[in-house]
Amino acid sequence: MAIPFRLSAKSRLMLTLLFFTSQSAISSDKESQTLDHSVLLDLGTQFCEDFRRVPSTQLRETITQTATRILNAVVSSELSAIEIRGRNIGQRLTLSVPNSVVLDVRLLTPPARPVQTVLTDYANQVSIENNKPSTQLVIDSTCELQQAQQIVYTENQTPEFVQAMTADGDNLVATGERSWINRPLPKLAPISPPRFRVAIVDSGVNYQLPEIAHSLARDAQGDLIGFDFWDMDKLPYDANPARSPYVVQRHGTRTASIIIAEAPGIAIVPYRYPRSDMSRMKELIEHAQASGVRIIGMPLGSNDYKSWVTFDRTARRHSDILFIVSAGNNGRDIDINGVYPAAMDTPNMLVVTSSDDFVTPAERTNYGRISVDYMVPAENIDALDYNGSKVKVSGSSYAVSRVVALAARALNRRPALSTSQLMQEIYTHSVRANTGKYVAKGYLGDPLASPRILKVTADVNKPKAMLDNTYQLPVTVNIMDQRWNTNVIDAAFERMNRIFAQCDITATVEKWQIIEAPKHLKDLSTGHALTLRRKLGTETLAVFFANDTKMNPQFDAEAFGEGNTRNRPWMTNTLWLTYGIDDTGIALAHELFHIVANDGGHSQADTNLMRGQTDPANTVLTNDQCVAMISNGLETGLLLAAE
Repeated sequence: MAIPFRLSAKSRLMLTLLFFTSQSAISSDKESQTLDHSVLLDLGTQFCEDFRRVPSTQLRETITQTATRILNAVVSSELSAIEIRGRNIGQRLTLSVPNSVVLDVRLLTPPARPVQTVLTDYANQVSIENNKPSTQLVIDSTCELQQAQQIVYTENQTPEFVQAMTADGDNLVATGERSWINRPLPKLAPISPPRFRVAIVDSGVNYQLPEIAHSLARDAQGDLIGFDFWDMDKLPYDANPARSPYVVQRHGTRTASIIIAEAPGIAIVPYRYPRSDMSRMKELIEHAQASGVRIIGMPLGSNDYKSWVTFDRTARRHSDILFIVSAGNNGRDIDINGVYPAAMDTPNMLVVTSSDDFVTPAERTNYGRISVDYMVPAENIDALDYNGSKVKVSGSSYAVSRVVALAARALNRRPALSTSQLMQEIYTHSVRANTGKYVAKGYLGDPLASPRILKVTADVNKPKAMLDNTYQLPVTVNIMDQRWNTNVIDAAFERMNRIFAQCDITATVEKWQIIEAPKHLKDLSTGHALTLRRKLGTETLAVFFANDTKMNPQFDAEAFGEGNTRNRPWMTNTLWLTYGIDDTGIALAHELFHIVANDGGHSQADTNLMRGQTDPANTVLTNDQCVAMISNGLETGLLLAAE
């Protein structure tokens, strides 16, 4: 709801007389001048009303006169058009008082959107050149206050926080929480013993969160090891006001939290990237090396090659550091239309992008068969948000975090690895599959995989078959979640075999395996399946009794045959059932038909097993369906004819 703030004619007259007879409307505090908020409100009202009533040809002269009258000062002005993609969306007036305040007035008339007047004040010309505004008012088409915000600066003119404000009579008062840009650093205890360190170059981190603070690198006195190369201070707080000084975006807390979660026990050295001067990347890299960092994650980039030349030159000189960089999220081939530094050929740099469940670049993420090294599952993964809440995140930035964690665990185990050896170690976790048209090296399906991640216990007491028919379907059962009751599984196979008896087929359980694995492997995902199949083998059709699914869209049961696994061959001939599924036997039969018949279609016939929605009453298989199962099953070797 907009808040009216227009002064009465009497109030404006009294205020104007006061300015002309007693003092300037500009207040001074040591090194800078700012406008009283009541004056800003009056200016905003008057500019808006001028905008509404005066022809565009007279607008500059009229608003300049209005500012001169209210400020009781000599005001100069410059008028320019505001264009976006070649389309005029309004006019901009810059109003200046000599050696004092500068007002940026934007009179916005965007197509098919409401008219707005945006007024921003700056202490002086230097402030506007350095993009350090003070208070901003957004005024709607009826000349009512829509939004007001003020940036508060430290003594050395570093932005400290953004404060929302609201009208209170003829003035502005603070309302709501501060949006911090530079927040005081909490006291940190020294880490003993010292931890392995990795650096993350991003928008900083929220070091006020205990989950982040306990994993930050610090020295023997407890002082943070890290730096803000944007503001050039020791407060690398998670804040990115690049789009607007008043709109603070957060990113670094999320990327850092994933590294912490996937490489527990390491210490994060946080850096806020030097947007204001990218040549500072030289100092940043040197600082990291002096702090004992061997791995630097960089979930950032831009279209400007020149901005990254210093980084490239410096990174090459520090060959003992591995840089892991985001390919970006523009949905384009960066071999053709580069994003930097990803498209540079820095030898000690890996470039990663996010992949979907089909082992192709995720929607909107970048790729490049020369420039990008790996695809990594980084869609809808868990992270810690700036405010401490849990959030799902997606994109190439988070692929960086996952590979940084993988590299950190490898180097922590074997500190003597050189950078090239570390890169080779990462490569051993990848698979080429059908990724050559997107990336150079392959798919890192499960960055959490480790040499001893599974324990497999075979149950030799389980029967191989329950019915004796002409065609045998050998199956391996893998119990991933111990909540699955073996009696339930037995009953499901019995139910399925009664249905398959219509086709003279019996599923024979060749092997029962109880899998002890980390929590993440108990859920279905393309990357997790890669780890499991590498360990368990692919000799027979495998049924996994899992906990849940991480696939998108999510199904209680999902089958993978030859038709839907071209880019992920390790998933071929696997079936996954999630814990708590209804009608386990029906679901088992339904999904196994998809695999054996190599048919992803569904039937519309009542009571048919292959209707789109399974039901206990749907158990019928037609003769054609049986023929499809038998012919394809024999051809692929999934079915064996009884001797």
